[in-house]
Amino acid sequence: MKNDTLMTRRSLIATGMSATLVACAPLGAPNPLPRDLRRSLRLADITVITEGASFQNTRAADRASTLGPDLRQYLRREFSERLAPEGVTLQAEVSRLNVASGTATAFGRDQSRLQGTVRIIDTDGALLASYPVLAVAGSPRETRGGALAGAAVNSAGGYYRDLLDRFARDTREAVLGAYLPGERTARQVGRMVSE
Repeated sequence: MKNDTLMTRRSLIATGMSATLVACAPLGAPNPLPRDLRRSLRLADITVITEGASFQNTRAADRASTLGPDLRQYLRREFSERLAPEGVTLQAEVSRLNVASGTATAFGRDQSRLQGTVRIIDTDGALLASYPVLAVAGSPRETRGGALAGAAVNSAGGYYRDLLDRFARDTREAVLGAYLPGERTARQVGRMVSE
């Protein structure tokens, strides 16, 4: 009996220690680009590859011909202060696109997703870093009234634009690191003033 109690205690302690180690483990992989390179990173070109992507519904397939130019525009805007002729290439390869309707999203039947891989490639064509990116837009409403209101005011076009914006923003944060508090707002205001 005494040995059983001792074994149970040891088991509980080991389980508790394992849970603590898991809880303290760092989230996500570290950025493959060194900090000094991220600080000085300049982009000579931004390319988007959509060949081979899975367009998972009709609304997504309708965007097949415009997804590449649209995403490139959002990425260029997000990295506007990093564009320079002597830089490296940022390549976004889209693996799948799903564009949900406002009704399907509001009632929890579908959600818009844009998934791909972003690569930083040097001037010799060598891969410097690679990042998986998944942008999600729209969420179900908790009540029937909320779902009806959400279905009325949200559209597939709006979710598509949200996906592009989130993918570009998530790409910037993956490559360069998170924004400082207020930095994104200051950049947006500066962009609006210059336009």
